[in-house]
Amino acid sequence: MEFKELVKTRRSCRSFETSEVSEEQISSILDAGQWAPSPLNLQPWEYVIVTDKKIQGQIIKAAEDAKQTVIDSDGPGWVNKYGMDFLDEAPVYIVIVFDPSKGGLGSFFSQPHGALQAVSACVQNMMLAAADLGLGSLWFTFFAPDKVKTILDIPEKLEIAGVIPIGKPREEIKAPPRKEPKVHKERYTP
Repeated sequence: MEFKELVKTRRSCRSFETSEVSEEQISSILDAGQWAPSPLNLQPWEYVIVTDKKIQGQIIKAAEDAKQTVIDSDGPGWVNKYGMDFLDEAPVYIVIVFDPSKGGLGSFFSQPHGALQAVSACVQNMMLAAADLGLGSLWFTFFAPDKVKTILDIPEKLEIAGVIPIGKPREEIKAPPRKEPKVHKERYTP
């Protein structure tokens, strides 16, 4: 698929078929992530592949607990309607963790987010690779990170960038409209 078309057709998927994702597909997705840019080429990311339904169930429980916390705290009303059934449908989760200390030199001049920026590029590459393989994905962050760290034995010094459920989309996902870009020339002008 042409790159421009791939970027425009990649969507967040919340409805998966239960068919398997092959090891080759997972490997291809991870390989795309490895080619993301990172400060000083530190590549601060690592992956935890989760296919075990029991472990996925624990992650789903952490997500449902987070949802209940938002509801109990009088969070936005739409959260009540946010269904998480798609998490049970996805055959594979790729959990992306990163080392925030591997952010390059930015900490010397008030730019402490280099590792987060790098892992974000990694996630984008992976989601584009999944779309190119005809797979759906979603950058899922609706969970308490400490609970998921405990479930997956992730070391305290690492952070979770997200859980990426991956699988064959159950249906075609329509792209929401995009706004015109806000572009400034030479200087920012409100």
